[in-house]
Amino acid sequence: MGKITERNTDQSTVVTWGSVSIAPTDDVVVGSFATWTLTYTVGAYAMDVGGGLKIGTRRQADFGHPQFDNPVADNYTTITCSREGARFEAYFDPRGHKRPFNAVAVIRLVSGPLYPGHTITVTLGDISGGSRGLAVQSFPENACDFAVFLDPLSSGEYKRVYCQSSNFTILSGPSEYFTVVAPTIVEVGKPFRVQVRGNDKFGNPTPVDKTGLTLDADPAINVVLSQSDGRATWVDGVILNATGVRRLELKDGEKILAISNPIVAQTKVDEIICWGDTQAQTASTVGVGTPDEYFAYARDLAAIDFTTHQGNDFILSDGDLEEVGLAVKKYNEPGRFAAFFGWEWSGPTGTGGDRNVMFLDDEGPIYRSSHWQLCPDEITKNAAAKEAVHARDLQERMRTYMAETGRKISIVPRVGGRRSGFQAQDPELEPVFEICSNHGVFEWRLHEFLNAGVRVGVVGASDDHTCRPGLAYPSTPEMTVLGGLGAVFSRDLSRGDIYNGMMARHCYGTTGARIYLDITANKVRMGDVSNSSGPTNIWGCVHGTAPIEYIALFNRSRELRRFHPNAETRDMNRIKIIWSGATHQDRGRFMKWDGGLEMNSGVIMGATPLNMYTAKYGIDNLGERHVTWRSITSGQEEGILIHINASDDTVIAFEAGPAKIKFNVGEVRSSNLRWDLGGLDQFVTASTLHTDDNTFDAEFDYIDDSPVEGEQAYWVRVVQTDFHRAWSSPIYIENKIRKNL
Repeated sequence: MGKITERNTDQSTVVTWGSVSIAPTDDVVVGSFATWTLTYTVGAYAMDVGGGLKIGTRRQADFGHPQFDNPVADNYTTITCSREGARFEAYFDPRGHKRPFNAVAVIRLVSGPLYPGHTITVTLGDISGGSRGLAVQSFPENACDFAVFLDPLSSGEYKRVYCQSSNFTILSGPSEYFTVVAPTIVEVGKPFRVQVRGNDKFGNPTPVDKTGLTLDADPAINVVLSQSDGRATWVDGVILNATGVRRLELKDGEKILAISNPIVAQTKVDEIICWGDTQAQTASTVGVGTPDEYFAYARDLAAIDFTTHQGNDFILSDGDLEEVGLAVKKYNEPGRFAAFFGWEWSGPTGTGGDRNVMFLDDEGPIYRSSHWQLCPDEITKNAAAKEAVHARDLQERMRTYMAETGRKISIVPRVGGRRSGFQAQDPELEPVFEICSNHGVFEWRLHEFLNAGVRVGVVGASDDHTCRPGLAYPSTPEMTVLGGLGAVFSRDLSRGDIYNGMMARHCYGTTGARIYLDITANKVRMGDVSNSSGPTNIWGCVHGTAPIEYIALFNRSRELRRFHPNAETRDMNRIKIIWSGATHQDRGRFMKWDGGLEMNSGVIMGATPLNMYTAKYGIDNLGERHVTWRSITSGQEEGILIHINASDDTVIAFEAGPAKIKFNVGEVRSSNLRWDLGGLDQFVTASTLHTDDNTFDAEFDYIDDSPVEGEQAYWVRVVQTDFHRAWSSPIYIENKIRKNL
């Protein structure tokens, strides 16, 4: 790891700066509560009034925020000192230190200077007053600790203190549900393999012991899950003997434990769909874990087919990049897994915004947007001369590199952190963009591209920082949703063919569900460009992972038709309330919708959270006339479904996010309600219209009888009842209107 991210390993600093010890270092479980005692021993530099400590975790760790005022509440933290009379002020600052340790507890000495040998003891999660302790992060980590930074001189400059204790491990929790992951396209009669895993309440793959299970293939296969197999089990020799769409059921006797993603069985397979994640990173920069752990998770636990490690260039040292390259060589195995070498060009929005650079080879040069958080000895001496300060500079350097070497690269612009500008898009080098990630849903960017006449395709990705590429759940509020996936049509599972599929825009993106999606226009496939002089015949096929809510067909930003494979019906006693939106397009766009609703009469018989991932979010309290929840959106829809017994004149008062709304039950029973709240697509809706049927599969045909002259861009958005979405890459048809002679 780079110097700014790694532990202080220089023991000589113990004499002058002092040191810290952390106890205990026992394993803890995700989402539990625990107590740690951090003891800092003052060194020869002593500590003057105004100096102090900062204690933090990595940027994406979602530990509870230490608080110093309420002994009964979670995350209560206390401070004691061996010098009598020393006093401290303490507070939590979410942006109080340098990346990647942004969020820190600040402990400042306000009276009583400290001398060498004095100690400061910080108890994180002090339970003596009734607190449950400090909330542990929601994802596993093999080498976790608390970073302690020191300012002995009241200078404002903090340096990391040497830690005498070892790291500790955070384990996944007990299994609460099962998942079956299968290839999307298989050949009839040809064996393939399927992954079966247990998942804890946060969605993390977790070891599980279970016998007596069956997988209903042809023939059925007995499945035994053992904790000794690790956090997932692969079942080999699975066969399907008939063409068509199949979803495998994992059963315990007659009880169905899990259903796989749709599998399309074909007599002859010319192309497969490769699922991948084009954006995530590790402790090399702002995340956790090693590149080796990263690629192993993607292949063995997330069960994706390809990924690339994308560390922020301004913090990624040459040594870090070399470590990534070694992991790429180790894990790239044609036919099994494709590992792409790469790095993230992390220029600010004003210079073009984030771009993921993927190489077709095991290695390649790095042209950083800056070396802002790198020391001179972490990069080559002429690194500044190799900087590409603007996206145009990056594109020019990459074109030169390809011309001189004959090698190939692909660049994927993104929105998540430093929003890329569509004005700088280079369709030849950058054929696709990231339409969704842990940062949110960015369909608005696709509309910007199309309205500007820029040809692009789409993929989904995670931008995960928790060493969970391909299966990344929310962590901090900046990472609000399940990570997305890219689906690439490819002749086989290899870097070269996946690259070709992406460059041709033969790909689509999803919010993480392995939805099968295909679309043609005049028999031209997704991503391609063609000509026409008359009507356009559009065909599409969807095989979902849940019942399909609707399929929306667009020409650029104009919705042509909405297909409903499942009938919509009104249930007057079930009210679905949905909220969505973001504050703006850039970093920090997420919106908190923590809130609730109350009824002035009647009874709430039950309530279900909608599209709120894992135990971090959801319903907190449910009573006969009220319900409260925790929710964050960044472009995705979330909501709540309430089952009521109430008269038409019952008033529902909704208060969450920017919305303070009141409506009568009779109003929502007679029509759908919507409140637009400004910002970036901020709204609340209420409806008694529901999709309860169980159709997962649909084909549709549509004829665009009168396309306008010029280039058309046909694409679809698929929405399931579980709120998962898929977006096709557009098909570009240049229409030339025939003139009568």
